[in-house]
Amino acid sequence: MKKFEFAGLVLLLLSACSPQPTPPPVATFTPYPTVQVSTPTAVPSATEGTPAAQSTSTTGTPAAECKDEVSIASWTRDDVPYDFNDAAKNKPVPPNGHFTMAWTLQNTGTCTWDSSYLMAFKSGHIMTQSPSYPIVPAGQTVAPGQSAIVTISMVSPSKTGGYQAAWRLQNVEGKSLMTFNVIVKVDTGSSKPPSRPVEPKYAYSCAAGVAKISLSWVDTATNEDGYRLYRGGIPLLELPAGTSSYTDVVPGIGTYEYTVVAFNAAGEAPVNISAAVTTCQ
Repeated sequence: MKKFEFAGLVLLLLSACSPQPTPPPVATFTPYPTVQVSTPTAVPSATEGTPAAQSTSTTGTPAAECKDEVSIASWTRDDVPYDFNDAAKNKPVPPNGHFTMAWTLQNTGTCTWDSSYLMAFKSGHIMTQSPSYPIVPAGQTVAPGQSAIVTISMVSPSKTGGYQAAWRLQNVEGKSLMTFNVIVKVDTGSSKPPSRPVEPKYAYSCAAGVAKISLSWVDTATNEDGYRLYRGGIPLLELPAGTSSYTDVVPGIGTYEYTVVAFNAAGEAPVNISAAVTTCQ
């Protein structure tokens, strides 16, 4: 399976007096190092009315006499499954909030995808820098039966409310293969930063020359998405919501500076822990 990441900037079509969001980094994409052929996956069903994800079979390049077809294996927002059948079940995002949409798309046709295949903005409220992105870098392809992960970073509008943006996967001829309705609820009141952890503590142990530091804290937040743990300013890992302890294996004797950060879409709340290992043989 290939993974291609895009980062976009929001272009808010607001009046001249409206505040403008802080732009994210310039769009880039990074290929996943390997390609895996997988069994075709059926497209998830949509609710009645305008479908959130709709595929259309089209004829590809005439000379090749191939057929373009696609199925969506998964759809996530910020690594959490995105419910496109009932958008109200997805968490709201704060104004000018950064979020990432990712689609795992499987080539179920007979055409080979290349950089002429685009994820293109169709209608609604654009929340990216560019109106279209190639699904693969130039020189890369997705053969029939293979899949690609297409990732696009977006920024929510600066005003609260509901917003919709229709994106589509289109082939070299510009024909739509599948449409994706991105629905975002921008909400300030329900998207407050979490409370920071309190009462940070540590203890260390040493066995067979291996030093371990056990960190603990009191989880005071009720709305965190999880915890990020840093050692010396370098990210170690993310922990699930409700976590209140972690044991880290360290190189040996020394002082280690940790930061435990409660986070959600609205912000972060950190606490620092300075842990010292004085003896270990």
